[in-house]
Amino acid sequence: MISVLPLARIIAIIAVSYAACVAAIVALVWKWGDQPTVWSSVGIAFSGATALNILLLFLIYVGWKRIWAVFPQLNRLVFPDLNGDWTMNIHWQNAERNGFVVARAQIKQDLLRVSMEVFSRDSDSETLIALPKKDPESGRPILYYVYRVVPKYNRADAGSSYEGSAILKISNAGLNRLSGNYFTSRQGTGHFDLSR
Repeated sequence: MISVLPLARIIAIIAVSYAACVAAIVALVWKWGDQPTVWSSVGIAFSGATALNILLLFLIYVGWKRIWAVFPQLNRLVFPDLNGDWTMNIHWQNAERNGFVVARAQIKQDLLRVSMEVFSRDSDSETLIALPKKDPESGRPILYYVYRVVPKYNRADAGSSYEGSAILKISNAGLNRLSGNYFTSRQGTGHFDLSR
């Protein structure tokens, strides 16, 4: 999800804010502190850097969900929180046949990464790449999803594992629907429809 954010601007804001805070604290220590030294100033800078790193790690892995809960408009402004279990309808076709499968998808997301695992009766899939983006024209959230399907070998024609990719768009009607077409390395095509 971090790829959706203006990362250079965010880093610049954090760096300038941190430098201003450290400069203010060091100036106060030099003005009113007992026997300020260069080493005490360096210690303040490193202590602040450690605290900033801990804060950023907390925000990246845990805190962002709380921020999104307090400010739900971030689901539309930045990117929606897709975490959770989804019901997935898979419409598939290949050269000889077509069909429909109901599966369960589990999406895990933090500010650095997104993954989606899909569990169905005959196969499971794992994420190779999941990249959140926003459509440059409409601003609609999109998830580019590349995956590997691993058959469970409970059928004679299960075959070996194969790769696929899909472009999943968040529904305009709400944040609880994802859908999009996919294709696979077995020359299969189809449509994913996810809801939660």
